[in-house]
Amino acid sequence: MEQTKPFTLINQAVMSYGLDFQSLEIEPVSFTIYGKHGDLHYKILVDERPYSIRLLPKKRYVNSDLSHSTPDLLTKQLRYTDYLRAHGIPFMERVEPSRNGLFTTITDPSGQNWTCCLFHWMDGQHVTANTVHTAARMGTLARRLHDVSLHQHDICFPYIDHTVAYQRWLGDLQRLSISRMPEPVRNFLQEYLNLAQFHLDTARHYKSSSLQPVISTDLNSLNILWNQGQQIVGIVDHEHIGATDRVQDLAWLIKWYARTESIESHTVSGRLAKILLAHYNSPTMLVPEEDPRLAALLWLLGCMNLHFVERTKQLAFDAKNNPGGYEQLQLHLQTYRARGEQLSGLLRN
Repeated sequence: MEQTKPFTLINQAVMSYGLDFQSLEIEPVSFTIYGKHGDLHYKILVDERPYSIRLLPKKRYVNSDLSHSTPDLLTKQLRYTDYLRAHGIPFMERVEPSRNGLFTTITDPSGQNWTCCLFHWMDGQHVTANTVHTAARMGTLARRLHDVSLHQHDICFPYIDHTVAYQRWLGDLQRLSISRMPEPVRNFLQEYLNLAQFHLDTARHYKSSSLQPVISTDLNSLNILWNQGQQIVGIVDHEHIGATDRVQDLAWLIKWYARTESIESHTVSGRLAKILLAHYNSPTMLVPEEDPRLAALLWLLGCMNLHFVERTKQLAFDAKNNPGGYEQLQLHLQTYRARGEQLSGLLRN
């Protein structure tokens, strides 16, 4: 994006909230994210008061296999942040638009439409190398979020079953042309796909009352703010609020908060996974028969995600014109196979 465009766009977005201001600045050391869905996030100063502004393109998630953003869904998500704050959960506080509604819309000079969400800025720091302390805090927070969601009946979200997307992505890989692959690579790929199907079948096999829908948000390490006293002081993401079940959500949390080095690292700790579950107080909600489902979901999160699928398809395509590329494909599969064994084994004694 050109240097002048963010300011022009943000100025228009702030004006759409009806704020009367004399000065507007984009923080030089701004927590700015160009999201994978085309979102733009900025820290701004309006008359020296800090805000977080989020600009969502109109076609956000238009090709997503997991969820779609619509004005109705966004309204529910923002209303739910109000509900969380009213129940003592430190979600970022939104700014009310001057007109009816919970957000505004603008059109930039190129004709692209944007949805604007404005929040009061929350100070804090991110922790991406997890410890016993952070895993415990996140387990406690997750339990609070899930339990609080059961007591509200005014906001209804569509239930999200992530295995639907995993099955679709697995089908994409099953349709790959494998006839020209060397036999060892072909066999290894088929074994991987069979293992993925096994975990999918396990993840869909549920009969527990813990599947009562809960409402969750995206609690990855970049959406949680901590203070110097290692207390959670803020949750800063609303775009993924939706209905799921406890086991699906716990699988995501374990994937993030069992990491001991950084959010980019694949090094995980079984001790941290168990501490998170203990502080969630999982024995009161989960039964031993669900452990296979949780382990299967952990495998799928790490080894049948969109990044893995797209990379696998690209390597298979490249190898058609470069026979040496099949070695890269097999190494890629071996790497993820090892990662899957590590993730699904986190819950073992």
